[in-house]
Amino acid sequence: MKITKSWLDDHLETSGSIEEICHELTMAGLEVDEISKINNDELIDIDLTPNRSDCLSVSGISRELKSINKKYKEQIIKENNVSYDYCENSKINFNITNKELCPRYEYIYLKNINSECALPEIISKRLQNIGIKSIHPIVDLLNYLMIDLGQPMHAYDADKISGDISIRYAKQNESFKALDGIEYKLTSENIVVSDSKNIISLAGIIGSQDSAVTKKTKNIIIESAFFNPKLLANKARKLKLQTESSHRFERGVDFELPNKALNRFIDIIYEIKICEFSDINIIEDVTLLPASSEVELNFEKIRSQIGINIQDTEIIELLLSIGCKYNKKNNSVTNPSYRYDLSIHADYVEEVARLYGYDNIPVSSEKLSIAPNKKYLPFEIINEIKQYFYKNSYSECINYSFVNDDLLENNDWKNNNFEKHMRISNFMSTEQNKLRSNLVSSLIKNIQFNNNVNAENSHRFFEISNVFDEDVNQVLSCVVHGDRYDENWSSKNRKFDKYDMTTIVEDLSRIFGLAKSDFDYQIKEIIDNKSKYITLTLSINHLISKIENNLKEKFVHYSKLPYIRRDLSFLIDVNIEYQSILELIQKINVHSLKKILLFDLYIGKNVPKGKKSLGLAFIFQDDAKTLTHEEADIYVGKIVKSLEDEFKIELRK
Repeated sequence: MKITKSWLDDHLETSGSIEEICHELTMAGLEVDEISKINNDELIDIDLTPNRSDCLSVSGISRELKSINKKYKEQIIKENNVSYDYCENSKINFNITNKELCPRYEYIYLKNINSECALPEIISKRLQNIGIKSIHPIVDLLNYLMIDLGQPMHAYDADKISGDISIRYAKQNESFKALDGIEYKLTSENIVVSDSKNIISLAGIIGSQDSAVTKKTKNIIIESAFFNPKLLANKARKLKLQTESSHRFERGVDFELPNKALNRFIDIIYEIKICEFSDINIIEDVTLLPASSEVELNFEKIRSQIGINIQDTEIIELLLSIGCKYNKKNNSVTNPSYRYDLSIHADYVEEVARLYGYDNIPVSSEKLSIAPNKKYLPFEIINEIKQYFYKNSYSECINYSFVNDDLLENNDWKNNNFEKHMRISNFMSTEQNKLRSNLVSSLIKNIQFNNNVNAENSHRFFEISNVFDEDVNQVLSCVVHGDRYDENWSSKNRKFDKYDMTTIVEDLSRIFGLAKSDFDYQIKEIIDNKSKYITLTLSINHLISKIENNLKEKFVHYSKLPYIRRDLSFLIDVNIEYQSILELIQKINVHSLKKILLFDLYIGKNVPKGKKSLGLAFIFQDDAKTLTHEEADIYVGKIVKSLEDEFKIELRK
């Protein structure tokens, strides 16, 4: 979004340089992409995240600056207390049968418009500076107020409207010609504003040419509404259409703005004497307007998650600065109507950190040990195999898992015929249209490619990877071609044969302490393009299983989900053994309890005679979903209740 420094000064007393202002905006999450000079002013280009629709206006940016730094003071705008002489309203009736589409619709009627009347120079200049072309004085003024306040409004030529105006869902395949000259075909999901004959606008997105304002227009209806953002989301994008209005409405416009924007519009047209105007007409259902979210604050949680020692009063002050309301009775905070993004406690934690200043939060490095407690057996086995092949002059290949329809691809890893490949529905080329069912075909192609580039007498290639036939299997495939030995004048060379592959199996059996019969493998001669290739394919899955059974070790996949730790301190009779406590907890069978740690044992001062103090840490973690703190609290309560019943254990506060 582009604004100018002088425009910002209308809303805010800004001390300091433009660079300082832009730095503070960027550090608060409103990244400034560029600052440039334009017509004795400074143009600021701000890149906003989708959740900050409240800042899609000059007033929103100024409000944000005021909350970031107290040195920025809000400009006092004098209210116009003039009693207007309103004209009669239009005779057009408005019908909103489904008020969920548009919970608040406001409009005024403009009469006898002087299209030659010029807007104040400052308005025209600011629109020009941010790249908005002049169309018509009324339309230009609406564009100005949209950038200034954030409320998109629309103007209809009242004399081009037939019958009543209604807001409804479009009919399937209904079409209309928009202001951009393109005819759009709509679906039943689109929301439209229509008269008795035609669609006069795609609600919240773009108007129709049928009701467009021109220099000949004499009477206009100005629409200022709140459209349901959930029902407008992605509607413009599906039509490959993006407008300033849709950009704001689909993200959520403050539902209190329609009336404020219309009143500001009336003040300006009254000053420039461009036309007569009616009073504001309102059609609304306040029960359908977005409800504010009341969230109970946890000050300790905010401090611990941000990592700063900030007082409760300072947290409240920061949240009040962005327009939130604080209820002292139940320690809850409610978001303002323009902040749709504040709905859960985590949002307020983030907001406190942002307003406090990310660069003011001290950096504390956390030391983590990434050394595994024990070696990962599959990795060790594969690494051992690779080292064997490296030492024996084999080159490792890494090929794509996507292959084509060559005949060699129609075999599984045991060289049996296989044609039930997993096909790729959105393949990028016919050379990569299915998942491979063997590795041998790719290795043979590797040899052929290398031979074409630089002909050699001997090739030794191997690859360890997954193949996709009826199941996913990890296999080792080895392909050799040509002479067994390097050229030597003193000895006669020979070609690779099956016995060379048998030697590999025997060597691997000695490395892993297995018999040849323990391997699931196949040795094969393949003729392709009149060349002979000797292949060995061996199941890595089967090999790992054999070694695991020998070692009686099993690998359990660890959970990647976060864990929750609860530290509790108990008083218990000295005669009760720690093992008895563990056994009881085990019987309770708490599904997500992964570990119990005894971190403290104390007998002495401040502990009653005949008692001991135990400090236990309970670590909870779910394998399938992220565990909530509420669930962890239930588990802890269950454990504590059982300990109290069995051992009369006391939980220390």
